[in-house]
Amino acid sequence: MSGLTKNEDVFISQSLVTTDLSQLKENTTAVDANYFLARFLETEPLLTALGGPVAVDKNINEELDRWQANDTTPLFVFDGCPVKGEDDVTISVGREANAGTDDAWARYARGEAIEAVRTFGQNQRAYRLQSLHPLFQAILRKRGLHFMVAPFKAVAQIAYLSKAELVGTIMGPRELLLYPITDPLIQEINWETKQLQCVSRGALMASLGVDESLFVDALLLTGSSFLPPFPAKVQPQQGPNSVRDVVNMLRTNGKHVKQLCSGFNDMLRDQPDWFDRYCRARMIVKHFIYIDESGSLEISNFDSLTAGSHEYVGIRLPEELLHYLNTGLIRPDLLSWLIHSRMTVLPTLDGIASDEYKDLVLKKLVPLRELALGLVVPRLARGMHHYDIEVTTWFDQKTSIQKSSFQTPSPKVATWDIEEKVVAQSFPSWGPITPHLDTATTKEQAGSLAFEVLALQKADFVKATLGNSASKPKAQSSHHLVSSIIWRFLHLRDYINDSHELTPWGKALATAMTEVERTVKKNPKVPGLYEALLLAFELIRLDQLNAKPRKDEVASGETEPNLLLVSRCAVLLKLRHESIGYTGPLRKDTLAYLSQVSVVREANRDLVDAIVAHMFLYNKTKRDREVDDFVNISNSLPFLNRHHNAAMGVAIKTYLDQKSNEDNEHRDIESISQLFFPKATHFKEDVEIFREFFDALVKGLKTLGDEVNKDVWIKANEYLQALA
Repeated sequence: MSGLTKNEDVFISQSLVTTDLSQLKENTTAVDANYFLARFLETEPLLTALGGPVAVDKNINEELDRWQANDTTPLFVFDGCPVKGEDDVTISVGREANAGTDDAWARYARGEAIEAVRTFGQNQRAYRLQSLHPLFQAILRKRGLHFMVAPFKAVAQIAYLSKAELVGTIMGPRELLLYPITDPLIQEINWETKQLQCVSRGALMASLGVDESLFVDALLLTGSSFLPPFPAKVQPQQGPNSVRDVVNMLRTNGKHVKQLCSGFNDMLRDQPDWFDRYCRARMIVKHFIYIDESGSLEISNFDSLTAGSHEYVGIRLPEELLHYLNTGLIRPDLLSWLIHSRMTVLPTLDGIASDEYKDLVLKKLVPLRELALGLVVPRLARGMHHYDIEVTTWFDQKTSIQKSSFQTPSPKVATWDIEEKVVAQSFPSWGPITPHLDTATTKEQAGSLAFEVLALQKADFVKATLGNSASKPKAQSSHHLVSSIIWRFLHLRDYINDSHELTPWGKALATAMTEVERTVKKNPKVPGLYEALLLAFELIRLDQLNAKPRKDEVASGETEPNLLLVSRCAVLLKLRHESIGYTGPLRKDTLAYLSQVSVVREANRDLVDAIVAHMFLYNKTKRDREVDDFVNISNSLPFLNRHHNAAMGVAIKTYLDQKSNEDNEHRDIESISQLFFPKATHFKEDVEIFREFFDALVKGLKTLGDEVNKDVWIKANEYLQALA
């Protein structure tokens, strides 16, 4: 990574040592997953304008090929739950990056394309690397590489692996220097020159002439992922924010952070709680949490934990739940709410806090959160039942989820203890899950969603699902478990009634899935069409997928209802693109709509994760499974963020704009593709897939009564079919 990043430390950079790559040979290197992923963002400068990458999977695979060719094995460690203070820093970073991308959008509007691209590329910290975790984990599983999810910070887990000598080398961000690592910290690998650059924690302390305590203080004061930099070090008149400069500041203030704060009291007025946050961060480092070699959750320096340790390590959850996080079965979001009694809505890439978006995250999605919490909290220690969940947002509005709303699990989930043999007898072609990154699932596969929905059109099978036996049969195989989870989700979301029959919404979804089946079969390399239909229904029911313009769209004149509805729906699909940075037009309104889609997708996945946790905690499934089994299950369930972006929404809007312009001499699809999307690999086919997808969706909606404004959808479909 060339140049200095925003939080680069010049002193540490000058202390890097170049060594031979051979020390990695036949060795295992613990690698911070986010540090690894961040290297690829430079190749996609329009990432923050598009909402997601278009080429990252190819770049990841090429880099992993280099590791393999050099006979070295990476063990990737992913961040788990955020520690105290981390979400606040993430909000601050996101807001700052949004200010930068606002400037980029302004440049783009003025036609300053080169400067706009450069400015977008300089503000990629707005993009949360956690969005790439599902994709990356699926790639690792496909290649047979192991990974683990830390209970909290990946750097803390890597520090334990280093100290316990469970790995040969380590690679990650400089935040790792806060922890008692014994190995040199690898910063860069140059495969061509067969060299790597690393830095030694011990050598840095010796060079600075400080002990470990002062070294950790100084590093924290330069800023971390869970503590903003010491305010005096980020003033415009200050020089580089380096650990050496902070050490000198501490020395002139008695080597005490509190005394240093007193000396710069005027600079702490805007952050009066900074010292308290520092104290909490110091304890987070001292008592870092990790999974040991035996799989147990451990707290460093446990004997010296203070009485108020929950203020910095959070509320302790059952190790069983953290095991499911560690293996990649569930995501950290739901567990984080419980640990910190707080749910944080982080900044969007567009930075537009529209009324529609606020209403969505503060009101409309709350019932889904309540359902999710209600499936897990009753199984936890009684003390967990007494905490409301505070909902904090990046746009400075708050709400809360009252504890009274999630103290009892929904009775609907208890009615799906159907034996595996019953499913197999009714559907002989029902098969095990075989999730792939680039292959569509067939309707016979568990997890396809089409299987789970369309199976309930068979009356005999519906009747069989109601026959709960006294023994409460467990879901044993992975595919049985996946289908059982999806049926519970569909029931909780009212696509299925208490008699296990499809509701009007369920019947509409079934109709749409039947209609799109032909498209799925024609395009086996286009995954996710069934899931996109379910997500479309969720957005419609939440009044998010509609033809109503937001205020920002009214201001820009983007109010044509047919075009608005069609292009919004297109955001649910993907535009296939060459594995290079995106080339094509940009639209901030489409990016803003992607934010609405993303938060609904995440809320639905939270509910899916809660169902998974519920089934394991309540002994509804076999708990003792191979690690690959856990990953397989997770990847086969819906609503994972599989590096979605707004490209298809932009493409359809651009295409229809050009087609409807009678003065345009180049209105054919080949000309539009070549002129606006020269690097799109299957533009014509992708437009046709979307046309068929939209038609299938409308045919499903037409089966409903007054639940939806069908005329709007029918008119939009006529508009699309006529132009496409």
